[in-house]
Amino acid sequence: MATARRRTVLLVLCGLVVVVALAALAIGVDRANDPGKGIPRADAIQRAWQHMDPGGVAVASAELRHDFQTGFDLPTHSWAWVVTFTGQWRLLCSGHDPSGACDPTTEWVAIDYHTGDWIASQYSYPNRR
Repeated sequence: MATARRRTVLLVLCGLVVVVALAALAIGVDRANDPGKGIPRADAIQRAWQHMDPGGVAVASAELRHDFQTGFDLPTHSWAWVVTFTGQWRLLCSGHDPSGACDPTTEWVAIDYHTGDWIASQYSYPNRR
């Protein structure tokens, strides 16, 4: 009788250990996708405006991105705000428009989510047909 009781207690304890281990694993996986505390979206947009070249007229989007790669020779940023602006920039003028207008395009500005520091900026060139 005592042996059966010990086995039952041992089984219950092993079950609890398994449940606790699985819960810890689930929390760990969830934490990997949690950016933690960082600057709010509105602050990221304000900081991005300061690094955007003249010619921008509006914010098209502001997205929080995980493992952001700039495409430049910079390290991957764990979490970054990527703010995209619409506008017309003189360096992107095609010269085919008799009015001298520039092709509308976008520029993205990446801001570090945790520090609020500027990471990089890049124009997106319009597709030509």
